[in-house]
Amino acid sequence: MTENLRRLTKAKGIPLTVVADRAEIDRRQLFAMMAGEYDADLDWLNKLADALEVDVTELFVDHTWPGH
Repeated sequence: MTENLRRLTKAKGIPLTVVADRAEIDRRQLFAMMAGEYDADLDWLNKLADALEVDVTELFVDHTWPGH
């Protein structure tokens, strides 16, 4: 999930700090989640997806499979 979040922020040119602000979540917690120190709940995932203007399922799609 964190790899997809990195991929989406890079593709959209949006820094993680801006995503955190748009999602109204604490930046430190977002960076802790990205480092594997914090587990995001469904509410957080929805907020992150909304901040990136994508469906929440995009956070979980395996883009290493052919055709994705």
